[in-house]
Amino acid sequence: MSYKWLSIMGLAVGIVLAGCATTDSSSDAAVEGVGLNETGAAENEPVFDMAPHEKEGFVLIAEDGRLWVFREGSADLAKFLADGEPAKQVIRPAAGVNGVTLKSTESETIDEYITTLPDWVTIIEDGRLWVFRAGSDELAKFLKEGEPAKQVARPLAGPYGMTLKGVASEDLDAYMAAWQSR
Repeated sequence: MSYKWLSIMGLAVGIVLAGCATTDSSSDAAVEGVGLNETGAAENEPVFDMAPHEKEGFVLIAEDGRLWVFREGSADLAKFLADGEPAKQVIRPAAGVNGVTLKSTESETIDEYITTLPDWVTIIEDGRLWVFRAGSDELAKFLKEGEPAKQVARPLAGPYGMTLKGVASEDLDAYMAAWQSR
C-alpha cells in the first residue's frame, strides 16, 4: 500500500512540476529576458517600448518585463517610489497589451487600467464600472462630490461582464462601441 501511495504522490509532484516548467512563450515575447528599471530601459539591453501601454491617468513602471500599474498621484505610487516593491501585490499574467503581465497593489487599479480607453475615464466603485468622457464636467463633479443623483446602470453589460454606470445612456453606448472596436 505504501508503494502505491508513493507512486501516486510522485506522479502528482511530477505533473505539478511539469506544469510549472511549461510556459506560453508568446505571452511575454515582447519583453522576455529584458531587465527593466523605472525608465523602461536597462544597460546593454533592448529598450522596452512603453507607448502601446500608456494610458491617461496611470503611471506605469517596467520591472523585469512586467508593468506595475498605479493611478497618477495615488498614495500607492508614492509608497512604491519611496519604499520599493510592496508585500501586497496583485498580479495578472498576460493581461496587458502584447501579453505583458500587469502588477499593482489593488485589483481595481488593474481593472480600471484595462477598461480605460482613449477619451474615456473608468472608475471602479463597489465592483461597478463608472464610465465618463475624459475631461467632462460629469467626471469632475463625480471626483469632487461622488455618485450623482441621476445615473444609468446596466448590470453585466460592460467589459468582462461588469455592471456599467454613468450619467447618460448615450455615454454608455458610446463607451461600449469603443470597447468592442478596440
